[in-house]
Amino acid sequence: MALRPPARTMTATACTLLAASGLTACHHTTDPRSAAGTPTASRSGGHARSRRPAGRRSAGPPATRRPGGNTATTAQVTRTVEPSGPLPPVLSRIPVHGKIVFITIDDGWGEKDPAFVRLIRERRVPVTLFLTDLAIRKDYGYFRGLQRAGALIEDHTMTHPYLPKLSYARQKEQICASADIYASQYGSRPTLFRAPYGATGRDTLRAARDCGMKAVFFWREVVTGGRIAYQTSGRLHPGDILLVHFNPNMTADFKRLLHTVEKQGFKPGAIRKYLPARYFRQ
Repeated sequence: MALRPPARTMTATACTLLAASGLTACHHTTDPRSAAGTPTASRSGGHARSRRPAGRRSAGPPATRRPGGNTATTAQVTRTVEPSGPLPPVLSRIPVHGKIVFITIDDGWGEKDPAFVRLIRERRVPVTLFLTDLAIRKDYGYFRGLQRAGALIEDHTMTHPYLPKLSYARQKEQICASADIYASQYGSRPTLFRAPYGATGRDTLRAARDCGMKAVFFWREVVTGGRIAYQTSGRLHPGDILLVHFNPNMTADFKRLLHTVEKQGFKPGAIRKYLPARYFRQ
């Protein structure tokens, strides 16, 4: 069963989590195009799906990416530097020029509906999939079809644990093992990571970095049953990252989401076009 925290509490929760972890939090900006550019971001939040320890609430934060044309200029990212190298930035928003939002889909549980693959292919909807190996291992081929339709396949751990309760070594195993499997199954090793439930501590960021992850994703809005729970103003904002979960009514729910996005004058954007190339170097 999925447990989803209230969307309006995400930002405050995430900032508290970061502060407790000793990380800087919230709203620095740097031009991602500068040569020495260290992207900056803020953390705000949201939740993800599956089983998680009772009483835990977690969250999500912001980021950037620029394409070859009319896109992002400034990344909102929080970066912490350690002697062994910088920790990956945590992104919940990707500042852009224009009414662009980014749709991310987590886990992989539920019915593997061929109609959803057709929808993504025929409407050319750019999506990023943060997949849990336990949820997809019986049908890697289904997600290969989504990849061929244009989906980006990224890392969401082996079994969807609450990472802060694990040691650094076990967190690293959860992240690295799934990345290795996806490299074999899909021909490209993930470089982006989302923690289950958005629960991210310093050891999580260290483990993600040491597994080759270039950024850790949070979110701005949570989508349930095709309906958006907004963090602010009851509407979408340019660069928002939306969190969706695979579910038994995926195709109908996703159509409802697309209708809402389009009604507000927005278009889904491809993350690869809006983040610098360094985020995808393996």
